[in-house]
Amino acid sequence: MEKPKRKNTTKTYHMIFDIFGCDSEILHNERFIIEILFKIPKLVNMKILSGPNLVRDSDRKNPGISAFEIINTSHISIHTFTKTKEVYIDVFSCRKFDYGKVKEYLFKKLEVKPEQVETFPVNYSWEKWGV
Repeated sequence: MEKPKRKNTTKTYHMIFDIFGCDSEILHNERFIIEILFKIPKLVNMKILSGPNLVRDSDRKNPGISAFEIINTSHISIHTFTKTKEVYIDVFSCRKFDYGKVKEYLFKKLEVKPEQVETFPVNYSWEKWGV
């Protein structure tokens, strides 16, 4: 396979957490979601530049909360769905951070077990090739 032609790309660190079977009450709690958005940047030694911003989706079929903040190296987002008991969290940064700290915190805070979570770092092909 030929290497992509990318020069001077920014190294990125991107972790996705897809969590199923959460307590719908906490997924509906704005204060709880905001608390997570304040804690993650502290865990990984980053600064919040804007936000958190939060909106509630009142769709009767599957209400939830979407929240977002800009950190000094990129962003953190959260989307909850209370009827299906799902939460999707995205931590994206242009500076390396400790995935393990974030993962441990989210497991404890959301009271979930490993079998309820799909978590993976995003690895871009051009970063593997060092271009």
